[in-house]
Amino acid sequence: MKYENTLQYSNSIANMFDWNYTTYIRTHTWLTPSLVQKWCNQISNRRCIDAVWSSIERDNANMNHLHLAISAIDPKGADARATLQNKIVNAINISKNHIGDVQPIHAKYQTIQYINKQLIRENREVNSYHDLFINPKYKHNEIRK
Repeated sequence: MKYENTLQYSNSIANMFDWNYTTYIRTHTWLTPSLVQKWCNQISNRRCIDAVWSSIERDNANMNHLHLAISAIDPKGADARATLQNKIVNAINISKNHIGDVQPIHAKYQTIQYINKQLIRENREVNSYHDLFINPKYKHNEIRK
């Protein structure tokens, strides 16, 4: 994919949902596409989640990690980010030590481009992985409260 196309692709993903949170997951094991699909399906099926955009980034020959952009209904309470982090940890049954801080997205185009950086790198992995997961109960025109 040419650089111009990856920017258009990232911007199209950014326009699909109201991406409002981002985080990463780094475990001590190699993250495979099938494991990431299982996890992201479990995360996206939570009532407070509309969609999840995921991308595996390789760190070295033996280690990788997962970037997530999340379109979520803002959790209630004083610490909404911690609440969302706990929902993710519980959904996929991982240690809280393996998930980064859930951060609000202020610049969705730049954040999605960052998550998609594996596509932009010239020396990127041929088998890079990224995918979109949509909550089956998500209704595009529904106003959520």
